[in-house]
Amino acid sequence: MRRKSLVLLLGLVFCLCAFLFECKPLSAKEWTAEQKKIAECFHKLVEAAVKGDIEKMKSCWHPQISWWDYKQEHPVGIDVYLKEIEDISSKVKWISCNAEPLEIHVVGNVAVLYATYKNIFKDAEGHEITSSGPWTAVLIKQDGKWLFLSNSYTEK
Repeated sequence: MRRKSLVLLLGLVFCLCAFLFECKPLSAKEWTAEQKKIAECFHKLVEAAVKGDIEKMKSCWHPQISWWDYKQEHPVGIDVYLKEIEDISSKVKWISCNAEPLEIHVVGNVAVLYATYKNIFKDAEGHEITSSGPWTAVLIKQDGKWLFLSNSYTEK
């Protein structure tokens, strides 16, 4: 009886170990090739924004892109958005942005990306300012390249 219990216990331990090694963290995504391209485009945009590289940011945008953040009454186009970036850049220094895609849904040449973000800025006095929240973007594939068509985000 003792030996049978020991064999049963060892069997359960083996199954548990096998299960743990097979499991992936919830945050680990198995992206398709298209989802990976979209995530790369997303990270390229975030990196360019933090560096203040407007030309690199523009390379990620569709010519008809629009933004709608929590401070605006309605979506705005490129000119208004670039003016907002310029205004913000004169007041604070962008230190970092931790932005991660959570879900990417692709339907033909259109994709919807759901992400979270956390920005860290420093004001003129050296105080850190953080902002974070959900971010939703619509991308369109044009000439084989994914481009941001719409961005909407809010702050928690």
